[in-house]
Amino acid sequence: MKPLVLILAALGFLTAAAQNAALNTSCPMDGKPAVAAHQTLYSKTAALCCNKCKAQFDATPKSWLNAILTAHAGQCPMSKKAITSPVNVTYKRQVAFCSGDCKSKFTAAPDKHIKDVR
Repeated sequence: MKPLVLILAALGFLTAAAQNAALNTSCPMDGKPAVAAHQTLYSKTAALCCNKCKAQFDATPKSWLNAILTAHAGQCPMSKKAITSPVNVTYKRQVAFCSGDCKSKFTAAPDKHIKDVR
């Protein structure tokens, strides 16, 4: 029983470490060191024209973020073709900040500041 508890504890630690590894280390608002206590989930959904574009997005979502942020209604942000049968994708990113004030500023205009997350 004891080895099972140790294995489960180790898995929990590794899962938490993997999630925190994806966090940015500097605050996107002022560049100070980010702390995990101040974080939010950024999420942006966009419509694409086809599954081919979805596969490209799924392979490297961060490289398509700017295209999604500047997309025009009814136009695929990746191929620039008209969207007739939309295929939705969502860009998600956990973002950490140095303070609650920076988190509030980000939350007020997340699309404006998400590009500054490193």
